[in-house]
Amino acid sequence: MPSEKIERIKKILAMEPESEMLWLSLGQAYLADESPVLAAEALEKAIALKPDYTVVYEHLGGALEKVGKMEEAMAIYRKGIEVGRKTGDMIPLERMTARLHRLEKGPRSEPAA
Repeated sequence: MPSEKIERIKKILAMEPESEMLWLSLGQAYLADESPVLAAEALEKAIALKPDYTVVYEHLGGALEKVGKMEEAMAIYRKGIEVGRKTGDMIPLERMTARLHRLEKGPRSEPAA
């Protein structure tokens, strides 16, 4: 069952469906509610409305990671890094760079005992 916060955001979105900030807020609320598939859908809408909204790429990549779509997450992080370089949004750019690096390295293997 969606949280009250999700329901409030959805009511506002019904009146302002072109607000990328509301779609971001809905995506973040879905992530907090452990609904990464719904989060990814909302975040994709935010990007469609504002393709240079750097922080959305970071959250979308995280949602894709949570559902096991690592290749898609890496592609989103790469695109977000490119956008971040153009917009100068350094904090999300640095976080996406770190996440991408971690995913590219793959799962860590335990040292032999």
